[in-house]
Amino acid sequence: MIPTPPDLPEEDATDDAAITGDAKQEMPSTAPVSETAPLETVSPDDSALSEVTPIPAPRSEREDQVVMMASMHRLLAIFVFGAVIYTAFFVRELLLPILLAAFFAVLLSPLMKRLTKRWIPRWIGALLLVSLLIGLVVGAGNALYAPAAEWAGRAPKIMRDLKPKLEALTRPLIQASEMGDSLDDLTDNGKKAKPSVVVQATPNASLLSTTPKLVASLLAVILLTYFFLVYGDTLLRKALQLSPTWSKKRLTVDIVRSIQSDVSRYVMTVCATSIVLGIATTAYLWMLGVESPLLWGVVAALLNLAPYVGPLLTAGLLCMVGLSQFPSLGEAVLPAAGYLLLHLMEGQVLTPLTLGKTINLNPLAIILWLMIWGWLWGIVGLLIAVPMLVTFKIFCSRIEGMESWAIMLEK
Repeated sequence: MIPTPPDLPEEDATDDAAITGDAKQEMPSTAPVSETAPLETVSPDDSALSEVTPIPAPRSEREDQVVMMASMHRLLAIFVFGAVIYTAFFVRELLLPILLAAFFAVLLSPLMKRLTKRWIPRWIGALLLVSLLIGLVVGAGNALYAPAAEWAGRAPKIMRDLKPKLEALTRPLIQASEMGDSLDDLTDNGKKAKPSVVVQATPNASLLSTTPKLVASLLAVILLTYFFLVYGDTLLRKALQLSPTWSKKRLTVDIVRSIQSDVSRYVMTVCATSIVLGIATTAYLWMLGVESPLLWGVVAALLNLAPYVGPLLTAGLLCMVGLSQFPSLGEAVLPAAGYLLLHLMEGQVLTPLTLGKTINLNPLAIILWLMIWGWLWGIVGLLIAVPMLVTFKIFCSRIEGMESWAIMLEK
């Protein structure tokens, strides 16, 4: 007989049941998903996805260096600009003759090239051009000296006659100023400032002190213009020899030639349009019966070389002339109004047709540039500010890394 296995005790069966029960409780429920269940039960929450923002990728070390170098370049540009302004203000007596001579040399360089092509020596051609320039300036000054001196002598009487008219025009402003003064008196503590003694130099003494400096500056401009015309190309060739590579030599030549052609074209065009404007202004003032129309026509032509600021000064002067000569206010504003109309025609029609879009400058940049150099150098700074801005734009457009400055200066 085969022996039968003994029966297991009851406690062992209960232990196995307990163990299997615990195992069933620990296992997660993995109920199958029905194929017909809606997609919303298994798709992620859309609102949760919309709240998740993408994490930006960290910048590389190379990008950090580029950003740092750009910031350093901006700081360096600001520092250089401040240093230039500081230097230009404190050494203006030295820089102005040099810049004026360079300006005249660039202006006369196309004529100088034509003379050298006709086998005329450079020193003879430069002497002829400088003599012609001096002759034009002396001739214009001789023709305008008498009416200018007459108006200068009549200036005190004209200002006295203009005082009642100006007071009538500015009476509202004067009343407002008087009200402000009365309020200041009410808030004052009763202390009166001691009158200060101001010692004024006589006009003759100031004229005698400034005449030698003016004559020396004029002689320096004439001599430097002559030597720039004679030795300018030689100096350029010497500078090209210092360039290490052929590409840098070509870049230097391109910058110099562009400055000569563009600045010379701009100045010649503006001079031509200013002469036309001066002739038209002279004819218009002569028709109105204004005294010394040729003087004011020349003033309009000279001040037209400074955009925006020069025409406003000319209009102000013509308004003063009209007030001093005509009795009624309507007749007094005719000279200034007619000049502004002629300037508008010149600026919107004549200059764009002759100059084209070669010199494309932002009007805001021109005004800011005129304010800076007019504050630093006065009338001379206003006259040469735009040629300097054109030169700066050409330089920035040719140098790698400075193209953004040239773009900012464009319209």
